[in-house]
Amino acid sequence: MDIYPRYKGRAIIPTRSAYHELEDLVLNLFDVADVLEKGCDCSRSRRKKEKLERCLQAGNKITRVVVADGQFAYSDGYVEDVYWLIHVSVETRKRRPRK
Repeated sequence: MDIYPRYKGRAIIPTRSAYHELEDLVLNLFDVADVLEKGCDCSRSRRKKEKLERCLQAGNKITRVVVADGQFAYSDGYVEDVYWLIHVSVETRKRRPRK
């Protein structure tokens, strides 16, 4: 049984700072997997090739998730390809006035 949700066959593992961001926003890793699966590409800036940024809009809130390719080494020596959760945020969408 896996304790981490998966996206494209890889486990999503949070970094320490991303874990604290999830706690502050009252989200969990399954919410992150949902954004990765149902969201769209929303890169504001160019990121490195191995990083993936996805957004999901619900009402006037936008949930942004950034993950990076990486590897996780277990204590028994097994190494697995994973997605490291780097950043998660919830932003309010600003409406632009019509001209």
